[in-house]
Amino acid sequence: MASDIPSSAKEDEESGLGNWENLGYEIFKTKLGEEVFEAKRKTQYQFPSPTFPSVGLSWNTGLLKVGFLAAAYKTTKRGSHKRGVGAAGYAKIVDNPQYPQDNFFRKGRIFEVRLRHANVFFTDDTVADGRSISIKFEDAESGGPFDLICNTGRVGPFCTLPGSMAFGKGLKSGPETAEEFCYQNPANYLTTVESLRRYPDSYADLRYYAQVTYVYTPDDGRKRLARFRVIPRDLRPETGLLTEEDQKQLWHLIDKRRPDETRSATYLQDEYKKILKEGEVQYTVQIQIHEWDPDTDSDTYFSVMHHWDNHPWMNLAHVTSATLLSDLDTEKTSFALNNRPDSLDFVKAKSQYDYNSIAHARLAIYNASSTVRYLTRKETAPENTTTYLVTLSTSSGRERETAGTDDDVFITIIGTKGRTSRHQMGTDLYDDFDAGHTKIYNIEAEPVGEMLMLEIEREGNDDWHVGMIRVVNAKTGEEVDFPCYRWVPNKLTLRSGKAMLPFQETHEELLLQRKLEIQQRQEEYTYTTDKTFDGYPAFIAAAEHGDLPRDVQFNDFKLHDFKSTGDWTKKKYGVAYLLEYFDTWDHPEKYAEIYEKFADLEDLALIRKTVQVWDKDEDFGRQFLNAVNPVQIRRCNELPSNFPVTNNMVQKFMTRNKTLQEEMKDGHVYIVSYEDLEGIPCMHSGKDVRYKCEPLCLFYVRASGQLVPIAIQLFQTTCKTNPIWTPDDSWGWQLAKLHLKAADAQLHQCSTHLLKTHLIMEGLTVPMFRNLPAVHPIYKLLLPHLRHTMAINTIGRVALVAEGGTIDKSMAVGGGGHVTLMAKMYGKFHMIEYGFPEFLKKREVDDAEKLPNYFYRDDGLLMWNAISNFTCRMMSIYYHSDHDVHCDEELQAWIKEVHEKGLKVWPGNEDHAVPVSLQTFNQLQNLLTCIIFNASCQHAAVNFGQLHSYAFAPNYPMAMSTPAPTKKGVTFEEFVAALPSKKTATSGMVTTYVLSRFSDEEIWLGQYPDEHFTEDAAKGVMEQFRHELREISLKIKERNKTLQFPYEYLLPENVPNSIAI
Repeated sequence: MASDIPSSAKEDEESGLGNWENLGYEIFKTKLGEEVFEAKRKTQYQFPSPTFPSVGLSWNTGLLKVGFLAAAYKTTKRGSHKRGVGAAGYAKIVDNPQYPQDNFFRKGRIFEVRLRHANVFFTDDTVADGRSISIKFEDAESGGPFDLICNTGRVGPFCTLPGSMAFGKGLKSGPETAEEFCYQNPANYLTTVESLRRYPDSYADLRYYAQVTYVYTPDDGRKRLARFRVIPRDLRPETGLLTEEDQKQLWHLIDKRRPDETRSATYLQDEYKKILKEGEVQYTVQIQIHEWDPDTDSDTYFSVMHHWDNHPWMNLAHVTSATLLSDLDTEKTSFALNNRPDSLDFVKAKSQYDYNSIAHARLAIYNASSTVRYLTRKETAPENTTTYLVTLSTSSGRERETAGTDDDVFITIIGTKGRTSRHQMGTDLYDDFDAGHTKIYNIEAEPVGEMLMLEIEREGNDDWHVGMIRVVNAKTGEEVDFPCYRWVPNKLTLRSGKAMLPFQETHEELLLQRKLEIQQRQEEYTYTTDKTFDGYPAFIAAAEHGDLPRDVQFNDFKLHDFKSTGDWTKKKYGVAYLLEYFDTWDHPEKYAEIYEKFADLEDLALIRKTVQVWDKDEDFGRQFLNAVNPVQIRRCNELPSNFPVTNNMVQKFMTRNKTLQEEMKDGHVYIVSYEDLEGIPCMHSGKDVRYKCEPLCLFYVRASGQLVPIAIQLFQTTCKTNPIWTPDDSWGWQLAKLHLKAADAQLHQCSTHLLKTHLIMEGLTVPMFRNLPAVHPIYKLLLPHLRHTMAINTIGRVALVAEGGTIDKSMAVGGGGHVTLMAKMYGKFHMIEYGFPEFLKKREVDDAEKLPNYFYRDDGLLMWNAISNFTCRMMSIYYHSDHDVHCDEELQAWIKEVHEKGLKVWPGNEDHAVPVSLQTFNQLQNLLTCIIFNASCQHAAVNFGQLHSYAFAPNYPMAMSTPAPTKKGVTFEEFVAALPSKKTATSGMVTTYVLSRFSDEEIWLGQYPDEHFTEDAAKGVMEQFRHELREISLKIKERNKTLQFPYEYLLPENVPNSIAI
């Protein structure tokens, strides 16, 4: 129920009142007697019933409004709460709310906040007065999603509009009027005692109550009533409570200093400023909930002169006041009840005596008063200033031609002892922020101590991409770099370039800022809910490229380059196709005529070599080691039961005079098997019918070191119509090899390339953006390697995977089979496949003596070791023990989300071996090496050789035109008939041409033009990395001089930093 007597301190231990008692009723009773006390108490909440209720409400609201506006115009200050002290910080909604939640007050949500403490009526801190706190749930001068305005006192000194006017008159008109107000009724006396504080030690000691009642509608849709209060988080005792003697002479305390008072009239403000220059102030916002029944509940639940009995206070949010606002910014900041979330509202007042008339008046007054103050404000420069030199660079380069802006730009510097006012950069007369421009600006401001953060604000609708911002304190010489390298929204907070783990933060404000950044990213980077891709790695919710967050979109140049390359390629191969349309392709070499007419000279040289040897077994074996899919082959220690190759079948093709069993034991026999293609449907649409099979192939390493095929079976089931083919089978052997290559192409494109580099990498990338803030060293390390993953994948899902896309046009498993195949292969994915050395060992292809000329392996190990050294050295700067890894909550949140969402184990999947947590430095370092290697080297190895392999369709067909042969005796004509159609082959050429292109603005492995790391130690590690890559390059080039087909896909200068094609 609602009571006019607040509960005792014992009923609410967090009230901070201790043994203090409000003696208002007792004093009133002693002064006027029991009979008068009881009589007045019975009638104190009886109000007139006006004939025209809305008239009185409008009239008195108007009077108050005129008074506030006149005061604002005359003094440029507020009508009440005139002089205050302000701060900025953060609010975090509690993680375990006990109240019914809504989206705004959802658990764990973080807000930037501004808050202001002030006296209610008087500017002298030493006199008895109400004290206040106002919290804006946004770091802004005005507006915002929620303003919480609270004053001291568990109950308010008035509950109606006339009561508000009487209280204000009583306090401002002198002792006699004040005494008259107090003795008007017992409630006035009681609530005035509740409201006033005299000589509090600090604003931070007090309890503050929002003296209005809200209607709260949480997510369940049920309307409730709510009240709020703000208390010290450490529950320190409240100071400034009126003593018994003070309570007996209230009217003599108001606006009156003690004769012996020596404290400054601003001692509370000064004390609060001192606290913030040395540390932080922490509060807890609490909420009371009343389960409202409008039909039966008394209106007194809306009266703030009434206390809610038996309604527990529940923690709502923890607020950290971290950075002092300048006096100018404090006065610029306005608060209004109008700023509130959709879940909070007020009951409409019906008359001036309605308990909701107070909220009605405040809603009408506060915004109007703020507007007048804004229009009449005169800004004065601070007295104690220093000069900050701000060097601001707008990004440049062809890839960021649209980086510049004509918008108004503002900067605020935030430090350990405060923050500057918001300063405008640039002028209207110059194009200060054109792409590539760097300019130095001077900011005269109060010193902020050690610089921690920088706020950039942009007003307008013109995009702006910022590079590095450097700020120098001209007085102290302190120099801080603030890396940006991103598109600036309307407001952006930057940390200094020094990477920091969360548990290393020494300021609560910085810890909350990184949590706020993560929260904002989690709202921006969400997962798709498209059921079409159930069974796949998770990916970002973006139907097309333009739906992505701006920072992970391709820049305009990259998009234009990508599109123009595709359009140009389609046109030139389209012309070639038309020129060949009426020509009969009756020989494999006819397939060379299209690219001969239009391919680049550099590509032609290698493709012509392929045309010369495409049918040779030696080159067939070479391509399974060093072409686009070098991960399929594995050692064969024992023949599969469904592949009954006998020694007699292959003895003549082996060169060491040993049996097949002996050669297997010695490690000279290898195998590929495509059982994963079983059950995968092929394209079958009208006349467009394509075929593939599920073959097995046995390879042999000759004494010369050459790898050659010696036996092929085209299906997994042994039967009479599934013969084993050998090199003795003439065109049957060539056709068997052709089917084998076509099968390999399906797995290469759908699994090795698209799934295991692109899609699985996105399952790691989205969680990274959602859990690691920009200041985290792992974010800084991985960003250059993952920056384009979401963009290229989003384009690929439309252009390649979707119905009617490139896979449908060019591959055997197009038409839906590719979707099934990728889901199947993801179901079998194991993280060991991302660990290059471990995967080589698992396939038993790590021994260079037994399997020579495996340049993908040899170069890959060189690159893996260099990347491993790089990640180890870099992470050793920040993680000094396994304990540090274990305690990094952001890192643990990232890998947990990868485990649970990014690389989720769907029903029927094998365990992907993604850890749910990382406990050791070695685990972390290995994971980072896996990610960087696969995003750079592995993708380069399986992508950029596509044109060289697929351009000549007889070398590597993406589909077959006839079914696999079921008996021997294949003719040349049957071989030619099985080759892909002109249309399918041309489509494959177009696709692989586009996919094999490097961008003109490619960033290569080891290059980090965006300086996210600013520490000398980190820069030194990068230089070591580049040195190792240069050494690897020299070694590979020297070896390649002796090769007919130089292996260049893992040359460091041919390996982009990230997947972008």
